[in-house]
Amino acid sequence: MGKKGTILLDGISARDIAVSGLKAQRTRMNVIANNIANAMTPVTPGGGAFRRQMAMLRGHQLGGPARPDKFGVEVTRVAKDMSPLKQVYEPDNPYANADGFVEYPNVNLSSEMVNLLSAQRAYEANIAIITAGRTMGARAMRIIEA
Repeated sequence: MGKKGTILLDGISARDIAVSGLKAQRTRMNVIANNIANAMTPVTPGGGAFRRQMAMLRGHQLGGPARPDKFGVEVTRVAKDMSPLKQVYEPDNPYANADGFVEYPNVNLSSEMVNLLSAQRAYEANIAIITAGRTMGARAMRIIEA
């Protein structure tokens, strides 16, 4: 048993790994929410249509030299999706180009909702790991005290 009733295996805390997953999925959900909020934004302060963003996650290998700060998952960066923007013919729109087309974000709401559901399920799974760890720790303490 480690600090705070967490179970350690070779110095690795399942709680710490699950917390890293919670943080990563929270960031992922925030990025997805931003994509949904800007799905129809033809002009950003930086110029041009909003581009879909993606949270880039990286998991760390277990094994080798023990580095507790490198267990779990992290968001390495938030990247712009450089796939083509949607071109919609709207000649009366003030944002239309010389040919009458307006560029809209490359955000697909159906895909974003699927990604949001996936991030939510991963978040819930990490909470379940933390809850199970607490329950096992409490049961272990009752066994020791008995």
